[in-house]
Amino acid sequence: MPKGPVHQGHILLVPVTHTREGAWTLNEEWVKLVEKVQHHASEVYDMDLFVFERSMETRGGYHTHVQCVPVPRDCTTRLHSVMLQHAKASGFDLRPIQSDLGVKAMIQKDDSYFYAEIRTRTNQQRFLYRRGADDANASSVPLQFAREVLASVLNNPKLAHWKACVVDQEQETKLASDFRTSFNESASTS
Repeated sequence: MPKGPVHQGHILLVPVTHTREGAWTLNEEWVKLVEKVQHHASEVYDMDLFVFERSMETRGGYHTHVQCVPVPRDCTTRLHSVMLQHAKASGFDLRPIQSDLGVKAMIQKDDSYFYAEIRTRTNQQRFLYRRGADDANASSVPLQFAREVLASVLNNPKLAHWKACVVDQEQETKLASDFRTSFNESASTS
């Protein structure tokens, strides 16, 4: 569970190995795991799923993780347009992916990237911004970019930064326990 969740079903998928290449380059198991998380969001919360990874160096190095956030079904169209507007305003060119290729096939070994998916019951929209290692003048994606998009779409400015959403340890433990139970129940029915 993230320190400052956007929703009770907001989770981080964290690989054992932190790598500068990002989680989506590790193996295809990520796709299967995200599909299970999507099934859970749909079955338990009756929501769609916003999935994103910012694979760019920060002051602390690389912290490889994929975030999965349940979102109301009626906001996915707005999520798409607001995300593209925010990217343009932030100075980077986030593009919809028209190909069936996986992220690993679309980036080079030393590239940094921001990858997002909007997963509904009937479709999946994917987006990618890739910054090559030799693109010294290329923009970086702001650290809280995806949260800022969610804050705008959900009309809740507090969501823009994780520190504003931190819960106490007792509540965090309960959220994690509740999620684990409902996820395991959901996985057994899929």
